[in-house]
Amino acid sequence: MKVDREKFTFMEKMFIIKENRRRNENGEKKLFKLRKKVNEMYFEKGIKKNKIVQKKGMSKTFVIKWTQSPEQDFMEDRRGWPNGKRRKWDDRTVNIIKEIHNSLMDDPTKFYIGATAIVQEWRKEYPNVEIPPLRTIGRILAYLHLSAKCKRGRNKGAARYLCYPEHTIYNLLGGRVLEADFIVKYFTNRTKPLSFIGFSFKKEPRIRYYKRTEGQTSREFKRCCDYFLKRFEIPDYIKMDNGAAMIGSVSGKRNISVVMMYLLKHQIIPIFAVPRKPFSQASIEGNNSVFSRKFWNKIHFKSIDEIDEKLEWFNKASIRYLGYEPPREEKRVKKDFTPKVYFIRQVREDKETENGYINVLNEKIKISTSFINFFVLAEWNLNEERLYIHFEKEKKPEVIKEMEFKINKRSNKKYIKSGPLSFGI
Repeated sequence: MKVDREKFTFMEKMFIIKENRRRNENGEKKLFKLRKKVNEMYFEKGIKKNKIVQKKGMSKTFVIKWTQSPEQDFMEDRRGWPNGKRRKWDDRTVNIIKEIHNSLMDDPTKFYIGATAIVQEWRKEYPNVEIPPLRTIGRILAYLHLSAKCKRGRNKGAARYLCYPEHTIYNLLGGRVLEADFIVKYFTNRTKPLSFIGFSFKKEPRIRYYKRTEGQTSREFKRCCDYFLKRFEIPDYIKMDNGAAMIGSVSGKRNISVVMMYLLKHQIIPIFAVPRKPFSQASIEGNNSVFSRKFWNKIHFKSIDEIDEKLEWFNKASIRYLGYEPPREEKRVKKDFTPKVYFIRQVREDKETENGYINVLNEKIKISTSFINFFVLAEWNLNEERLYIHFEKEKKPEVIKEMEFKINKRSNKKYIKSGPLSFGI
């Protein structure tokens, strides 16, 4: 049914949407009966059109159309194809999708079996056959009972309401932001847990990559970063959690950690996520879920060597699935690089003073009480040794506080020895 939706009110549009859903779910047969019922209510029972709209929950356009004449063809069907039959894609399409899906299931080196993976295989195996849209492939998979529904978490929009500085980080700082995170898994008949580190880009070109580590240490973080930077690309920022391996001392104040120093030498600016808030690492946390579902929980591993071998299969499958290609041009040393460290923090209330505050490298920074519970972005300029607190509202950041923030003397010696003005690869 084609209608000019711009001429209807919001409620009328909602009725049309409901009508279309009802048509899809219950088929044409029920719609034929409804058309006839509306016609009878108007001509035989004398019920007014507005009352019919309210009683049946249909759009007014629908009621007007089927009350124009007492004798109408209620079985009218203008779709042009039989009910239950696809308009364009025939049985051959269904068979190809089923065949590709089964081959992906049987191949131990393949970890993705959804619509996107089927399109990629289709291009290789049937280059001269037209490929259906992803949505159509998804519907056919559901029709064949070959798709699994993923449970989606509830999104209450709290991050947006509390002004999480996502737009500033991913759009206004400029450059590529890589997210990194350690994850721990437990292996059968082994007391000692296994550690992995995951890397992901939220923005295109996207990547999902994992390496097994000997533990959650700064040395292992640097080793895996070295491998990633050489094989793929050097980002402008790396966003990570506040673990001691990354942020450093849990008691010393204003220290530059080993990982901070390592990243700054590569002209990469560290960004530390909100403590104990997984959503602030949304990209890597989402990829960790994929890692668990499609790799760790899917295979019954028998040895560490098997894990390492199949992890490489998973990485190759992920790179191919996401279509990642490293940049062609090598990153040059930035002559105007300014060493900085960013901290995403949520303003808390000090129970003793009732003031707002954030914790940056074990220093309590006083913040106006009006910002309590809101998120802020603290920028530590190491050349100036100053801290700038940014607050983002409606995608526009504003400095709400500026203060001196001296580097710890012990860290400063290492920092000066490294040469802050000569950071580069």
